Amino acid sequence: MANNITKINDGYVVVIGGMNMDIFGMPDKKVINRDSNPGVVGMAAGGVGQNIAHNIAKLDVPTYLITAYGNDYNGRLLQEECNKNNIRLDYASLEENERSSTYMYITDETGDMLVGVNDMDICKKITPDFLNTRLEFINHAQVCLLDANLQKETLDWIGKNVTSPLFGDTVSCAKAEHFSGILDKITLLKPNALEASLLTGIEIVDDETAKIAAQKLLDFGVKNVFISLGINGILCANNKKKVIIHPFVTDIVNANGAGDCGMAAITWSYFDDPTRQLGEIGRIAQAASSIALESSNSVPDININKLKNKLSSISIAV
Repeated sequence: MANNITKINDGYVVVIGGMNMDIFGMPDKKVINRDSNPGVVGMAAGGVGQNIAHNIAKLDVPTYLITAYGNDYNGRLLQEECNKNNIRLDYASLEENERSSTYMYITDETGDMLVGVNDMDICKKITPDFLNTRLEFINHAQVCLLDANLQKETLDWIGKNVTSPLFGDTVSCAKAEHFSGILDKITLLKPNALEASLLTGIEIVDDETAKIAAQKLLDFGVKNVFISLGINGILCANNKKKVIIHPFVTDIVNANGAGDCGMAAITWSYFDDPTRQLGEIGRIAQAASSIALESSNSVPDININKLKNKLSSISIAV
């Protein structure tokens, strides 16, 4: 960690969350269990926090990732990737004698995941004490974005101590409830339909039930809610308005990473203009997700010009 606060008078975003080394195997043909299957094996920097930070940095926002990673081979590779991609690790922690967070998965021959194993215990190092030494820097950020890989007690502490606008990405159904104690502190929350259903107890089956669930999250104290409805769009809601923005017409190459890119674009929108209208923020999110869906990479080759060009198109699915 840096010894003193840097860039404190300049605009920046802080992302607090996980950074993984993703290891994946994609067989060429139908999987034969308990046997060696020819295919492709790859490695890439990943993790929700890292992916969102990478996308935000590509949109020319000074971005600091506060995370923990090990002093191992994977940790050194992750550090190199962050340096290459303008993700600043000044306030991250390099942990001696710890394994870096790693996620390994195997797909079937069509690309659908068969099984995954995550080794993310190092995220437990991101404790209240860990963050307290970085609190002044965090509190001067334009946005503090949190992913639900953080422990619930850590998120509870953040809700009591961090004064920057808090943006939350719920990550998964298993982890979404980590936000349950600080919903009244959240400026913006972005769950998908299943995660929103879990947080509210309202099963989302159509647009109307999505609006009911969004209202319940607003009643809990969240100021802005963006519920991803997949092919049905994104529901954007606050206590003044609820609007569904349909997806852009897109030639889908890879669905992995579209949600992270959309969250990054929402964060960029707030950083660029906190007064931007709700529906316009939804269009920005959908434009970014469309760019991601058209890319084979989990973090697409996105920039502000590409985002604006996508927004200027009229290719919106109805």
